[in-house]
Amino acid sequence: EVEIPFFKDFSFACGNGSINEIIANEKRKLRMSKFTLRNLDINKNQAVAATASGDSMMPTIKDGDTIHIDLGRKTIKDGKIFVVCIGGLYYCKRLYNLPFGGVRIVSDNADEFEEIRLTAEQIEQQEFHVIGWIWQIATMEKW
Repeated sequence: EVEIPFFKDFSFACGNGSINEIIANEKRKLRMSKFTLRNLDINKNQAVAATASGDSMMPTIKDGDTIHIDLGRKTIKDGKIFVVCIGGLYYCKRLYNLPFGGVRIVSDNADEFEEIRLTAEQIEQQEFHVIGWIWQIATMEKW
């Protein structure tokens, strides 16, 4: 097993976005199987876990779920869920490539959260960048 950083108090929003300065000082860890990481070709130094917040990715990601992120995978693969930063706010969203360097940013809860389309120029203006690929979602039911 290996330990990976767990940013419990840094919520990657599945809603309207959030940011928290505590990420720099996080000392909590989650234990993870080396075999799992090796199987997915994830470098243990690029693996982190965090708490998701909000309901824009329901039913796939629920408020309070733990998401596991590969910080080394930033290339958009259509339909995969990524953690992204737009204008300093962090989100969990499905991404799709658009022609001419654009990106389509989609919430699973499309009834309440409209998709966003950014052109290559808007990507630069809004400081959009991919933080990493969400490779695992851990849900715990509450009583």
